Amino acid sequence: MSLYKWELDAVIKGIQLGHIDERERLAVLAASVGYFSNAERPKFKNIFDRSKEEQALEQAYNPEKVKATNKQRLELYNKVRSAFGGERSEDGEL
Repeated sequence: MSLYKWELDAVIKGIQLGHIDERERLAVLAASVGYFSNAERPKFKNIFDRSKEEQALEQAYNPEKVKATNKQRLELYNKVRSAFGGERSEDGEL
């Protein structure tokens, strides 16, 4: 198999980036071990929150869904604000 120079450079760069990723994973592992060793009441959720990670992944692949959720949330906030009469003045005060 023969490669052009730019292809070889891309392969080498990819391998080096892989090494950087591995070092980052090891640093995160070391920080996690340190946290669990020193914390009085360690919580796993402080290290890894699966639901948060899954939401970030969904946002990356379905940004329309996030925009729809944010739009619904804004509509709800506006309804609550109007129900309680919380109109803001020019200077930001209620």
